[in-house]
Amino acid sequence: MARRKRTARGRVAVVILALAAVAGAGWFGYRHLDRQVRESERQKVLVKASSERVDPANDGLRVQLGGKLQAGSNARDAELGISAQAALLSRKVEMYQWREHCGGTTCDYEPIWSSQPIDSHGFRQPQGHENPQMRLGNTLFAGTDLKLGAFAVDAELVAAQVALVDHPVHAADLLPNLAASFSDANGSLYAGGDPAHPKVGEVRVSYAIVPPGSVELSGVQRGGSLVAQ
Repeated sequence: MARRKRTARGRVAVVILALAAVAGAGWFGYRHLDRQVRESERQKVLVKASSERVDPANDGLRVQLGGKLQAGSNARDAELGISAQAALLSRKVEMYQWREHCGGTTCDYEPIWSSQPIDSHGFRQPQGHENPQMRLGNTLFAGTDLKLGAFAVDAELVAAQVALVDHPVHAADLLPNLAASFSDANGSLYAGGDPAHPKVGEVRVSYAIVPPGSVELSGVQRGGSLVAQ
């Protein structure tokens, strides 16, 4: 009888310990989830901060900074040789291409300017509507050491929040081996014949910049950097 009582007491003790362990795990899990929720809510708040110094208390938070955007060097398109006294230099490339529009059993084809390659191999009537391969694409170039006050900033973040300004260029600005391939066209570069009467496969290239100067940016503070997230 005494042995049975000891066995029963042991089972009760095991059950109590198991329940205590479950309760403890649940408590720690709740505390962890609560911290995650509070941190998530904290990150939703937009904090207005000074760009003159990095405040460690704002690390991981969304901050809004105002100040002078600067770069250590000019932004440059090394592929074509175009440079500008700017924090960012954006290159836009368009090619005159066939576009297919089908309705029911019939398809219409018209040439349009597009920055995105249009694959003519999938056309219902590819013959006579072939699009050449695009050899250049849209690209964003940044000056080195891009900063807003004491913060390093991402070029993509700047491009998404600061309006670009047209930057006229000329064929004479190109690398010597490319100058003969392009002509001037209202501040853009044109590879082809008459810009007023484009033909499929002809290309035009234009540029826009973000000049150094006062801007206002918002993003997440990560150490001494301002990033998108």
